Amino acid sequence: MNNDSLHPKFVEAMKKLRSMSEEERLSEENKDLFEQAMNYAPLDIQPQLIEIRKKYDNLH
Repeated sequence: MNNDSLHPKFVEAMKKLRSMSEEERLSEENKDLFEQAMNYAPLDIQPQLIEIRKKYDNLH
């Protein structure tokens, strides 16, 4: 999958999230950014994001 087929809001969110540590990504402050990534994620990677969401929910 190339970036042309990805939603711009997903690309924006993932670019920001990738530059963070795991702790930062899972922080309460970045919840909205993660939700943006989830909402615009391609179907094939949503299961991976769901696993990350479960990890977030367990921390909070």
